[in-house]
Amino acid sequence: MNSGSLRLISGVGSKAPACFLLETGEKRLLLDLGEGPPPGRLPEIDDLGPVDAVVVTHGHQDHIGGLVLLPKLGNPTVYATEAVGRALPGSVAVRPLPLGGRSSIMGIPVETGRNGHAPGGVWLSFPTGDGFLYTGDISAESVLYAYDLPAAAAATVLADCSYGDYRKPLAECWSDLAQYLGRGPLLLPVPANGRGPEIALELMRHGVEDIYVDDAMRKALRHLAGEDHRSLRDGLREEIERLAQIAAPIDGVRGIMLAASADLASGTCAKLLPQVEDKAEVNILFTGRINANTPAERLAKSGRAQTMRWNVHPRLADISALVKSVKALTVIPAFCDRAQLPALAEAVAPARVTMDGPIAI
Repeated sequence: MNSGSLRLISGVGSKAPACFLLETGEKRLLLDLGEGPPPGRLPEIDDLGPVDAVVVTHGHQDHIGGLVLLPKLGNPTVYATEAVGRALPGSVAVRPLPLGGRSSIMGIPVETGRNGHAPGGVWLSFPTGDGFLYTGDISAESVLYAYDLPAAAAATVLADCSYGDYRKPLAECWSDLAQYLGRGPLLLPVPANGRGPEIALELMRHGVEDIYVDDAMRKALRHLAGEDHRSLRDGLREEIERLAQIAAPIDGVRGIMLAASADLASGTCAKLLPQVEDKAEVNILFTGRINANTPAERLAKSGRAQTMRWNVHPRLADISALVKSVKALTVIPAFCDRAQLPALAEAVAPARVTMDGPIAI
């Protein structure tokens, strides 16, 4: 297929909102349009001009929060899977992407596959030039969400490297979490459409009975047991149905409470915070990135809350396996800083690693 180019607007060189411009032939496709971190940060698109379409990989804020900027881009059509499109504002014109298989975007062939990271989440593989793969956010380890390892040859890969040279397996993350069980009430601020249901599933599997979830999580579990079941790993639908039945609504400070938002700034967590902040017997545990200038950062820095990582992005070995699978020649690490370049370059050698654009494809 004809060659193209990739412009790295935001998301390379630091953890920043995802936004990349793929130009191929006469079409201009914007790959994701996020907001944050930190909250409120948007990609700089004033000089970008109109685009033909925005392609969304999944429904997390750092990949869709910038859709408020669509008027500046000529109000292009947004392509997303059914699960992701369902959650977008009704004013956004959405065309469907399949969870897996071949389709087209504005006449440009594309292959998608499940990303192992979120309901309805996909990676995107284009035959442009010698092949181009954009992973969005991926996880090869999830015990809940299915991950389809990309296999089509892609000489250029824009890869999720959020964890840089991190190596710890998800099994060890459970061991870290288990240390907080049985110590009294535990608040786990989590996103409902990401690691929240996965952690709840592991709690149920390990015999934890006092699981309490907020309305956002209950809705997410219902969707996963229903119309979004194809995002699950094989054979999990009945387990998710059972989890949806046994997880009780949060109606006080007790048991294991899983609620949004992950930074305590909104949702049920914001309502619970005044009830738990001054009660030392209530444990607060963050399992993901802590954004600056949020209640989560304040509690973590003061020692009132504890932190650990629950893997939702690829480890170094997972990145290496991906690069080998698609026979990449050039790797662009996304969502990490430049300090990670030496370790990433060693892991994917002999592929070239760069954070400098634009990239010819």
